Amino acid sequence: MLQTPPRLLATLLLALLLTGCSSQPAWVEAERRAQTDPASLRTGTWVCVSMAGQGADPDQPLTLEFAPDGGVSGHSGVNRFAGSCSAGTGRLEFGALASTKMGASPERMDRERRYLEALASVRGFSVQGGLLRLNDGGGRTVLEFSH
Repeated sequence: MLQTPPRLLATLLLALLLTGCSSQPAWVEAERRAQTDPASLRTGTWVCVSMAGQGADPDQPLTLEFAPDGGVSGHSGVNRFAGSCSAGTGRLEFGALASTKMGASPERMDRERRYLEALASVRGFSVQGGLLRLNDGGGRTVLEFSH
């Protein structure tokens, strides 16, 4: 009777397990693609729920809307803004944003400045469970939005 050495048997079992783990059901692959599909951005108004890990103020919402033509607009707390963006699979970058010039308290103006700076730092995105996460060049989440 032919006997298989234990080390070879363990290696074969590990290879079988890893092979089984690498093939995903079609629905898992479809969900993964949807998380980074630029079309998932154009689903209405996104409302900021977190900026730099801190919760948002529901009384002064920060918003973001993506247009099919590559335009972007929203409310930055005090002013409205509009501009352009470039999006690809999991990739997002905002162009120059123009805004209205209304004033408010120093605290609200500082919050608006931080929001617009965060948008300028964005280089990627993902959408999962109704939550849009915008990431900087280092992959850190700088803004989170919900509908």
